[in-house]
Amino acid sequence: MQDNIVDISDWVADRFVENGIDRVFVYPGGTIAPLVNACIRKKIIIENFKNEQGAGYAALAFSRLTGRPQVVMVTSGPGVTNVLTPLADAYYDSTPLIVITGQVGTPDLNSRHGVRQRGFQEAPTVAITSPISKLSVCLTSSKDVYENIPHAFRLSAEGRHGPVVLDFPMDIQRLEINDLSEALIEDKSNISTNKQSSFNIKDDELKDIAAAASNAKLPVVLLGQGALIAGLFEEYVEIANKLDAAVVTSFLGVGSFDTDNERYIGYIGHTGHKIANKIVHESDFLLVLGSRLDIRQTGNQVNDFVPNGKVAWVDIDNNELDNPRVDIDWSINACISQFCEAFIPKLPNRDVKIENSIVAGYLSESLKRYEDVPSTNSSSIQPRDLMDCLNPFIKNNKTTIVTGVGCHQHWAARHLSFKPNYVKHLSSGGHGAMGYDIPSAVGAAMANPHDTVLCIVGDGSILMNIQELATIKERNLNIKIVVVNNNRLGMVSQFQLITWGADPTTGDVEVLDFQSIGQGFGITSMKLSKVKSMESKIDELFSRPGPALLEVILDYDADVVPMLLAGQKMNEMWDGRDK
Repeated sequence: MQDNIVDISDWVADRFVENGIDRVFVYPGGTIAPLVNACIRKKIIIENFKNEQGAGYAALAFSRLTGRPQVVMVTSGPGVTNVLTPLADAYYDSTPLIVITGQVGTPDLNSRHGVRQRGFQEAPTVAITSPISKLSVCLTSSKDVYENIPHAFRLSAEGRHGPVVLDFPMDIQRLEINDLSEALIEDKSNISTNKQSSFNIKDDELKDIAAAASNAKLPVVLLGQGALIAGLFEEYVEIANKLDAAVVTSFLGVGSFDTDNERYIGYIGHTGHKIANKIVHESDFLLVLGSRLDIRQTGNQVNDFVPNGKVAWVDIDNNELDNPRVDIDWSINACISQFCEAFIPKLPNRDVKIENSIVAGYLSESLKRYEDVPSTNSSSIQPRDLMDCLNPFIKNNKTTIVTGVGCHQHWAARHLSFKPNYVKHLSSGGHGAMGYDIPSAVGAAMANPHDTVLCIVGDGSILMNIQELATIKERNLNIKIVVVNNNRLGMVSQFQLITWGADPTTGDVEVLDFQSIGQGFGITSMKLSKVKSMESKIDELFSRPGPALLEVILDYDADVVPMLLAGQKMNEMWDGRDK
């Protein structure tokens, strides 16, 4: 081979290295094999999983914790359809991700257009993935490769973060090409959704917002996922102190503000903290930083959202601002960093202590903990008690808490302590995907190998991607798994009981022995069923080196209480069912 001839897959792997990619997340298959082999030649680590969904979620968690897009590679057909769930999760929760899918060769793609399937394991990847990605494109020529590989890394991580899908026919992966000069590569840096250069924060508008906030009797700051991604944690504290305001978060914003800070009340919405919802409803000024204000945050009584106050909403995505669900007084299309830089100097200089007696009253009320009050009629382990017992083991250690989807997800967010850059929170929000848990814990452990990863998962959610326990064992990752086993699919069971008085298909799930299942994967596993053993068993879980699993037999009747139901205003949460 001539010196100036290279495989196009090697060129792509070089672009990975240039963008800081030291590993790729993979489930292998024939149509992605050329690119996998090129990564091996370039000394890129191949993180091989047991299912494409596992690979996708591990990459997603790695991306969320580092803020940099990671690469997941799968084969065509079933590889594509299996990776759709983490792809959708990345899209709806604004996570940068590069998904590269193998595809049948271009001779097949370019022929017999009326035929359902033109090659083995062919699927219409671009058509399937376009609605849930920032860009989805099939690379049918070397020019497509030159343009879209660098562009994908820029696009994924700019503006509102999100995934990019590159469908890569096998014959294009195997092309031999002339080594490239920069002149051959079209610069797509201007072909993007990045609106940062066009942000125009009006000074008069900022002054009006600052005046309204400073004069408010009950000011509240709401931090969303955008605020967490921006990472300006000291600035959020400064804004709250200068406004003498209370702070709440969205569910995905949990971790953007120290939950032990005296100004923090909780997270809002469907399963939020009661007093957090109440203070938002009754506030006379609400500053929203990077939160969508979707139905899970506000409930469906949109005409009664902050009915007696003003709302200022800051978001990087102008599409959200142009289509609000609730009444907004000021809509600011800006990234959080630009807004904070311009807004903070407009605020009064004041002491950090809480002087507003109205705010102090709500903060005091929140300490009464109305959420998931332990039952006095049961000798079984209660969810809040379990979380309270876990808390001392994470508060003084750098920890990433990963949850699945279900009751356990909300018990953890409500009752565990989180702190920016110290105790972090990862969960599936907009897509709400069971099975997020185990593979995302793997990605978190890879991203922060010296930190503890605590994976809290329900007996339903863990079954979605339980095969990745093998991945944990193979790599001896420091992941502590708490399986909350209440013998029911709790969230849907609760919904069915509230609505229809019965919970078919969800109320009596077959009891599985997760201790034995964990041991079958070679992971040290224990079972906790008695309240008196809770502290000693949890201490044993965290004392074990490497991976360990603790199955907790929880009160069957434990619900997520209170809850914001359809038809309720934010200050009217449901307080539980008769049992």
